[in-house]
Amino acid sequence: MEVSYQWLIELTGVTWSVEEMARRLTLCGTACEGITPFARHMDRVVVGEVCAVAPIAGADKLRRATVAIGAETLDLVCGAPNVAAGQKVPVALLGAKLAGEVEVRRATIRGVESLGMICSERELGLSDDHSGIMVLEPEMPVGAPLAEALDAADYRMTFELTPNRPDSMSAIGIARDIAALARVRLRRPAVRLRETAEKAADVISVRLDDPAACPRYAARVIRNVTLGRSPWWIRRRLMMSGVRPINNVVDVTNLVMLECGHPLHAFDLDRFGSREVVVRRAREGERFTTLDGKTHVCDPQVLLITNGAVGVAAAGVMGGENSEVAETTRNILLEAAYFDPPTIRKSRRALATQSESSQRFEKGVDPNGIEYAIDRAAALLADLGGGEVLAGMVDAYPRRIDPKAIALRPRRCNDVLGTDLTAAQMKEILEGLEFAVEDGDPLRVTVPTFRPDVEREIDLIEEVVRILGFDRVEDARSTIGPLFTPLHFEDTFKDQVRQVLTGAGFDEVLSHGLADSRLADLAAPELPQLRLVSTASAELNIMRNSMILSAVPILGHNVARRNVDLRIFEIGKVYFPPTPAGEWIEDERILLAVTGDTPHTWREKPRPHDFYDVKAGLERLAEHFHWPALEFVPQAVSFLEPGASFRLRVRETEIGAIGQLSVKLARQADIKQAVWLAEVATGPLLPLSSRVAAYEPLPIYPAAPRDLALVVDETVPAGDIVGAIRTAAGELAEDVSIFDLYTGKQIEAGKKSIAVAISYRSKERSLSSEEVEAAQQKVVAAVKKLFNAEVRDK
Repeated sequence: MEVSYQWLIELTGVTWSVEEMARRLTLCGTACEGITPFARHMDRVVVGEVCAVAPIAGADKLRRATVAIGAETLDLVCGAPNVAAGQKVPVALLGAKLAGEVEVRRATIRGVESLGMICSERELGLSDDHSGIMVLEPEMPVGAPLAEALDAADYRMTFELTPNRPDSMSAIGIARDIAALARVRLRRPAVRLRETAEKAADVISVRLDDPAACPRYAARVIRNVTLGRSPWWIRRRLMMSGVRPINNVVDVTNLVMLECGHPLHAFDLDRFGSREVVVRRAREGERFTTLDGKTHVCDPQVLLITNGAVGVAAAGVMGGENSEVAETTRNILLEAAYFDPPTIRKSRRALATQSESSQRFEKGVDPNGIEYAIDRAAALLADLGGGEVLAGMVDAYPRRIDPKAIALRPRRCNDVLGTDLTAAQMKEILEGLEFAVEDGDPLRVTVPTFRPDVEREIDLIEEVVRILGFDRVEDARSTIGPLFTPLHFEDTFKDQVRQVLTGAGFDEVLSHGLADSRLADLAAPELPQLRLVSTASAELNIMRNSMILSAVPILGHNVARRNVDLRIFEIGKVYFPPTPAGEWIEDERILLAVTGDTPHTWREKPRPHDFYDVKAGLERLAEHFHWPALEFVPQAVSFLEPGASFRLRVRETEIGAIGQLSVKLARQADIKQAVWLAEVATGPLLPLSSRVAAYEPLPIYPAAPRDLALVVDETVPAGDIVGAIRTAAGELAEDVSIFDLYTGKQIEAGKKSIAVAISYRSKERSLSSEEVEAAQQKVVAAVKKLFNAEVRDK
């Protein structure tokens, strides 16, 4: 969702900076993810007037345009088909940097020197339209900076909205949150509608054959509309929202949709085919052609708007080709409706078509906001297109959808939040969001129908806290009250994992649980897949059965954008089909992955990430949670490269795998560099974790260190050697570690030399040299027997 910053100011009167507005909205749950200056590509771009257009010899499409930019006149080469004398146009001067990293330079084309460039909307970063040059309003002053002439001191604010907030998919919806945060009243645009004596009900009627799928359908009739270009203020708002202006009729419906969140549709009344609107299900095999020229074979899942005989629109999805507004249109049938969200979702999937309208209808628009939306559009069509609005709205609304009432207990709200708000403060916040509140204990709150997500008392409490500010609420971990008890270790485990891994230089990633079955077949063909009956896309058709399925696309996405040096982790769940007993399986996992080079620091230069960087991350966790020793067992794993693949175990329990991502799997994401990763299950580790380190007194008796150099076959795992030494030495071996590994000319081919440091110590007495030597001989005998080891001289 993209909205103009100035539009939000106009709707609220709040003059926060764009950064402050974005910050406050994000903190209240309306997340602003981007701020883009509207005029970012308008430096050194001015308003010009085309004085003359002449052909260029030897060029069929290029023409010489003589353009006045004030005191100066330039000759510019232009290939746009719509350039004409008398137009006001945007002219980029030499040195201007336009969208797409285009820099305007002096050029000679077909012998004509061009000292600038007449720009299209795409070159100015306003839209994707590159079909011709942008033609400005006739009253714009020649030579003026384009940003000033277009009133472009504005910002495009991009919002990432949650699926349960359909009210936020509009400028008014976002402005409502701003007004509530600033404790001001929302400035909804006033509607001044002038109607004729003729009644719309005498011209059109509406019949609902499926009122469950379409609970409300309203229509207005506007006669004698003159189609043309919309004024700049409308085109500007559409461009700021990523919508391409078309003509004043279509632009008005789009503007009202962006403003109110309620999609509208304009039909050419003279091409409609009848004077009756019938909303019904499509018949099996019924053919219908949408505005984009595609012909669909429908089934009863599709809800159609018809003229009683044939479909004229796919309800809530897209209009039909047979009744679209064209240049010859004079009389308009304007539609505003409320459709059942699941019905529109099924229609959209059956038609394999998505639109701005379907996105809003699927989430749920306001059934009682129809009158304002259709009247607002009718008034604009009358003002901008000279239309005559017939009296009355034809409204088929057989069963009214009333706002729900919810009781809010102030004491309960304060108990949940750990606050001491008064009932009056709660009332003020909710009324700022346009909820109706009656005094009392409990408060009786009437939830407006534009907020279908608010269903229970706890939802009202959430509304209170998000406007109050989460920073005003004490940390739940320090809250002691009737609703809170100290958190169990399991509740803090994930937070501690995050602290340890971010401290180790890893960045956390968050992903959904959906995955591509084709990637799963490559990564873990042995694991069962939980397939989705209804999918958002063909690439996300299962629930992931391994964290690898999320990590590989994330790594590929970053590498493709030249972010090649990565250390990431994710905490999430994997999913499997239910057991024969019907129990669903959801396992918590931790994934670590590294690729590219290590960071450049003052202590060390960058080097390629390797196995030991991932291993170090796991060992940081093991040290923090006091897990038993991790065992790395060489074993083939389907998603890891042979020869660099290990199963992870703790006390004979398998907890995951670690190694190099298979080259075959990496290629699926166009990753050409080595990726090292580990995936571990948290279930077996939680019981082994401890929050408190066990205290051990400092040793009283001295240690007796010994070194041992062994030559063994290359295939002998070093971990097996360490384990065998610990077993042979028994309790006297306080510490066993490998400090050197050598292969080369001085060692027989197929062999390796491993140097082991052993620290002998007793907690009860000083060890004699004889005791240490006896233990050392046991160790030597064990490694010779188990690994056919040769003991080298120091």
